[in-house]
Formats: sequence, structure tokens, C-alpha cells
Amino acid sequence: MPGSHYPENEDSLRIINNHWFAWQTISADHDGTQHFYSPIHVNYSTLKGKNKSYFLLAFTNVLYLDGAQDFHVGLKILRHHKDVLVADLFIANRDVRSIAIVSRIDFVWMQRHCQHVIDAYPPSLFGPEAELDVAAYLDSAFPYVHSGITSPKQSPRKG
Repeated sequence: MPGSHYPENEDSLRIINNHWFAWQTISADHDGTQHFYSPIHVNYSTLKGKNKSYFLLAFTNVLYLDGAQDFHVGLKILRHHKDVLVADLFIANRDVRSIAIVSRIDFVWMQRHCQHVIDAYPPSLFGPEAELDVAAYLDSAFPYVHSGITSPKQSPRKG
């Protein structure tokens, strides 16, 4: 179903379009590559075929090394729980041997994995709603995500 990925188990994490999630990738080859963490904004998700363990995901990765970038990936679900989805990651025309972890995002996750973002753009810069709601904070810190522009052309707006 376009719009969100609905798991068979109603208690499992739902990947919903136009929502923020936490993203982590881990090399499946244990080649010494460091783990990668970023907030992602899901643009589109859909089941592929009749296999409920595989879906396509389009998202904006706001902390990609070369700057914010849109990705279109396939995910084959390995584990799916209330707050986390663990999957093999497939990117077209690339031999990617990685595992993706998608989870709910909150300020605790941001502080643990993306403290540099919070240090550079404290939630207090964007007003009371951004201090209480991580989605409002991320919308303010990365306004270009909703503008259709992949790469930022300006600094985050201040409340």
C-alpha cells in the first residue's frame, strides 16, 4: 500500500510517508567501516509484490557525507518489532552489503547518535514546539527537506 509500510503485526513499527525516522547502517562484511547514523525523512514506502518482507523506501538522508541526498532503496526485513525494523539493504546498481536499522526517532536518539546536530542547532533556536517535538525540530533544522530541494542552500531558519 503506498503511503506507508504496514506490517502484519499491528504492534510493529510502521514506516509512514512524510515522517521522520532514525536510520543506522552497519556493514554486513565487518570490514571496519563505522556505523552511520542519520535522521531520515521518509518520502515514500511501498510493499514490493506479494512478499510482505520486502519493501521499497524513498527517503532524504539529511546527514549523508556529501550533503543531504535522496535515496531509493530496497529493504528485506530480518526483524520487525514495535520500535525497530532491521533489514538487509539493497541499492540499485550497487553491491551494498549493509544492514539498515530504522527506528522511531526522539531526542534521546539524537543526543546519543547526532549530538553534533543538536550542538550546532539547539532546539531552543526554533521555539517551544521544536524543544518538545523532535519532528518539529527536524523540520526547522532541515527546512529544505519539504521544499523539494535535496541539498541545503541556506542555514536552518531560526524561530
